Amino acid sequence: MPKPILPPKSNTVFQLLFGDPRNVDLLADFLQSVLDIPKDEYRDIVIVNPYLSREYPDKKLGIVDLRVKTRSGQTIHVEIQRDPVPAMRERLIFYDSRLVAGQIGTGEEFRSLKRVISILITDYDMIHPSPLYHHRFTLYDRRAAVEFTDILEIHTLELTKIPETPDVYLWHWLRFLRAETKEELDMIATASPAIQKATARVLELSDDERARLISEYEFKARDYERARLDYAVTGAVTEERITFARNLLKRNRPIDEIAEDTGFSRDEIEKIRDNV
Repeated sequence: MPKPILPPKSNTVFQLLFGDPRNVDLLADFLQSVLDIPKDEYRDIVIVNPYLSREYPDKKLGIVDLRVKTRSGQTIHVEIQRDPVPAMRERLIFYDSRLVAGQIGTGEEFRSLKRVISILITDYDMIHPSPLYHHRFTLYDRRAAVEFTDILEIHTLELTKIPETPDVYLWHWLRFLRAETKEELDMIATASPAIQKATARVLELSDDERARLISEYEFKARDYERARLDYAVTGAVTEERITFARNLLKRNRPIDEIAEDTGFSRDEIEKIRDNV
């Protein structure tokens, strides 16, 4: 019996697919389907460190799913969320503010700032009550219908709102991300050479034991995130979360990443580490 595919919308597969420099052509094709920027911007795009710099050690660490620099130095930051996350809009603003502020140092000109573009892909309805699956937000005066600046630009893509029939090329990429079976992947693969290549890569990852193991940890992390949210309401600490944190420590994962995955504070992770 064939193994089920690893869903492209999982963080594991998304990062292994689009975060791999060998697949930069796929990344460029996907980004072009979302953004209205010159094609020349995608020449020599670079996938960069997903960790956002922080000025002081006690400030909150930012970790994004995918971070890209375009030819002219613009930043594109991609997030994919399968479950609703509290304050997701505020989190995006936090990340984007870091990405803007981190561009210049003391004495540098503000005019040197480059545009920061966020793409948030969700597997749940986020923008209510709009039926559209793609929105673009900037700093904008609705009354005067004037855009203040596009230095910050946020795109939302809601997989739950995709219509049954295609309207633009982006539709095919989103149906690819939403696919949960090999049959669905095979059907959408005919849309373009890029999506066909992406489909082949997903099938390869689905047969890779290491990728499946990483994906398994991701699903557990989702469960623990739900438990963490429950904890915020009920005050209950589960032994499963502690066990998960211990396993991540044994794999030498950075403490800040473990805190992000489990919902524990850095101090709590250090206490768990001391008792491993």
